[in-house]
Amino acid sequence: MAFRGGKRKDVKKQSYYLWFLGAKESKGLRGEEYIRPVLRHLVDKERELEPMKVTLQVSTKGIKIIQNVPRKNNKGKTEQIKHFIPHHAITCVMQESKPNDDVVCCILLIYNPLTKCPVHVHAYRCDSVETASTLRSQLQILIDRPENQKKFREIENRLAAKGLLPSRCLNSDGRSTRTDGSDRTEDSSGGMYTLLFTKLNRLT
Repeated sequence: MAFRGGKRKDVKKQSYYLWFLGAKESKGLRGEEYIRPVLRHLVDKERELEPMKVTLQVSTKGIKIIQNVPRKNNKGKTEQIKHFIPHHAITCVMQESKPNDDVVCCILLIYNPLTKCPVHVHAYRCDSVETASTLRSQLQILIDRPENQKKFREIENRLAAKGLLPSRCLNSDGRSTRTDGSDRTEDSSGGMYTLLFTKLNRLT
């Protein structure tokens, strides 16, 4: 079974059983141009190492990632590790095109103590293209909430004002496109991470 659930406000609460392809630092807050380089890396990695299976629970509050991991010093037994991602931390979602159209990627504005970075791309492979489409649609509903779009625009404006983002235009759905075609530098990424980390501290 790909998913299950009942209604809760504007988002159905559903559970997805997926392969987690991995996560990697994002060079921007939202936009497919930041996702695709990471996705290529994660798909290449998938060919060498089988990805872990996780349960992704989507609700009106956000995302809960559930993973079963072996218990330390206790052979044969596992324990559940849960991570909650609030809806206002999901900035962008994308369903990849063929032949990987069963893959859904999203950018999450949440600090990871391992990478010491406040914004990451996560990628998940679903059991079918239909499941991927449903997952993408649900996450898009959360992203499109007016209060979230307002917050994302404010953050992007602050980043652009400090020269930490290339000039960009926003589509009607909030997705951004480059207008100068320039590559991001490590220095500008570092400045962006610092500003985003400060913003996260204010939200918590």
